[in-house]
Amino acid sequence: MPFLSVLIPVYNGEDYLADAIESALNQPCDDLEVVVANDGSTDRSLEIARGYEERDGRVRVISHENMGPGATRNKAIPQLKGSWILFLDCDDIILPNFYTEQVRAFLQFCRAHEVETIVPCRLYGDVKLSWANMEYVPFDEVFGQGSDASWRVDYEFATLLYSAELLRRERIEFGITRPAEMESIFRHKAVFCSKRTVFTNRLWFAVRRENPHQATRDRNWNSVHVDRIRYEGFSDLIEWHRQRGTTGFVIEEAARRRDAAKASIDRGEQPRTLRRRIEEHRAYRRWKQDRRRASKPLGEWMLDEDRQREAIKAIEHQIEQSS
Repeated sequence: MPFLSVLIPVYNGEDYLADAIESALNQPCDDLEVVVANDGSTDRSLEIARGYEERDGRVRVISHENMGPGATRNKAIPQLKGSWILFLDCDDIILPNFYTEQVRAFLQFCRAHEVETIVPCRLYGDVKLSWANMEYVPFDEVFGQGSDASWRVDYEFATLLYSAELLRRERIEFGITRPAEMESIFRHKAVFCSKRTVFTNRLWFAVRRENPHQATRDRNWNSVHVDRIRYEGFSDLIEWHRQRGTTGFVIEEAARRRDAAKASIDRGEQPRTLRRRIEEHRAYRRWKQDRRRASKPLGEWMLDEDRQREAIKAIEHQIEQSS
């Protein structure tokens, strides 16, 4: 049985999919599986995935009619064989030399110490999103089940490692009527339910690549519609917490985010003045400029074997100290 499952959902990702698959297959430790979940692609994505499946026994392909990103992941999760799960978008790649034998041993260590979610606290990519406020993330911290770290820690854009046992035990699923942007609620539930969660800035898993098709979708996405999605998502989350008997900051913060989404909906439904349109355009330009200024060469994210060993020792020490 493979130790790590890399799940790659894909819909019309022929330009990126091969790189994503190869980034997983080329890892130093080969104790993994790569599961490509084809969501009814109309381009060559399925053909590309099948080609890898024929050439490498570690690759499996799941294919079905278009269901959306959330339903695609939910359908694939029960079919994964690994003890740990990493979700990889088809236009992202895993860092070279990330999954080594010593990282595998570290994941075994985490299992033995009831760590069920690992959160890298730095944002990383061929363009770093400097506006994500990652400076507020506590580095190398360990939190227990039900911790308010599931809200207090800003990890919106991180690629997490999840215990397969956690997702199945708690029946954590992605929303099927909401877009992938609402993955933050999935992450929140996983961190909240984990027996223990490690936040660390010492390990990085994946690289987010610039995708012009995604950028176009982002620009065209109706902000009022997004706010409605957030409102519905946080409303559902509040009910989820109430059923679990959650009290205090965690549920209060969910309510605050729901109310903020509702206020944004109300503002967005008002006629947009010329001044408001100009301000929105300027804000978008500043956002793009920040991304360009914060770009960082891929090589700067990589850890050599010695630095990786040092990082793992420090994290393991933190886990033991918090026991």
